[in-house]
Amino acid sequence: MDFKDCMQFITESQATCTLCTIEGDQPRGRGMVPLWVKDDGIYFTTAASKDLYKQLRANSKVELCFVTLQPIKHLRIMGDVEFVEDSALREKALEERPFLKALGFDTPNNPNFILFRVVNGEAHFWTWGDNLKEADIPRIKF
Repeated sequence: MDFKDCMQFITESQATCTLCTIEGDQPRGRGMVPLWVKDDGIYFTTAASKDLYKQLRANSKVELCFVTLQPIKHLRIMGDVEFVEDSALREKALEERPFLKALGFDTPNNPNFILFRVVNGEAHFWTWGDNLKEADIPRIKF
């Protein structure tokens, strides 16, 4: 398995994920929908005014968990957050996701509009059959 298998799972299942951060000593999780899943990472958006952004700035380590129910399968991804300043990508995000403009992100250089990706990661799939042998599941680096 390689990261292309992860990309395929996320794309085909259209699964949302739980993105987990840390705030002080308290874990924080929230449901997220990836903007894009590419060879160079998994892209998301947020706002500079949100706690999520503050948590990512304080600690760039995150974990994502994508889940499908039929059949039950998890994809867990640990990685680092990298903030994306590329104007062309930011513009593309606004074009492809009209709801972002409805939230007030009217231009790619809006300082409240945050585009980030999860990179330098490690992923693994989990099923009920793996329940008691998680440490033995092969890891996928990306």
